[in-house]
Amino acid sequence: MNDIFSTLKLPDLITLLNALCGFGAIVAIQYGMVQLSCTLILLAAIADGLDGSMARYIGGSDIGGSLDSLADVISFGVAPAIIITTYISEFVTFVAVCFYLICGILRLARFNISKPDSAFFKGLPITAGGITVAAIILVDEGHLQSIAVAAGCIILGMLMVSSIPYMKIRSKKKTLPLTLIFAISIVSYFLDPAFTSIATVPLVLAMMLYIISPIFIRNMGKDIHEHNKQHN
Repeated sequence: MNDIFSTLKLPDLITLLNALCGFGAIVAIQYGMVQLSCTLILLAAIADGLDGSMARYIGGSDIGGSLDSLADVISFGVAPAIIITTYISEFVTFVAVCFYLICGILRLARFNISKPDSAFFKGLPITAGGITVAAIILVDEGHLQSIAVAAGCIILGMLMVSSIPYMKIRSKKKTLPLTLIFAISIVSYFLDPAFTSIATVPLVLAMMLYIISPIFIRNMGKDIHEHNKQHN
């Protein structure tokens, strides 16, 4: 046991914090604390981004990659699935959530055996899927219909197992505004949960923009290709 603990580095501890936040989200939803549960998923997402940045800066451990995937399954796969089925207990939603969870697991398995790409992910990251679920539920005030939730889960699942390229957000120019958007939503819950719904709207918009971002990337690539053809 001492051997495995001795291999852990700071990024691994942050990854474990990610997993604990996901577990906390599962526990919270069992007590009907929907907002806290979703807020914990957002905190897990921050930990997930931080451990990767830390690993690139100071180096990770041999088990860091596997540990990260296991934590992500809990925080952005299982936890959102349980939140949805607790929030809307309809059969059609349950089936769609099972599809979402399976796709998330498959996506992580594919990621673990894929050659790393410094600029893009292959398919929508499961982290983005979990954030989207949490953010939408935080904004919603009991108006979501089961068919809409089911459709959303299926779309997210299909995007996760697709080969659509999603850009990795690592530059400070992109991460700082996104961190601020996350902070506004999370802090609003701890200050006054009544304002969390409004405070999370920017995060929902940011996630929607990220989900459709491959369209802009594809069009940008076409424009660059046409530009090069005209000047050659």
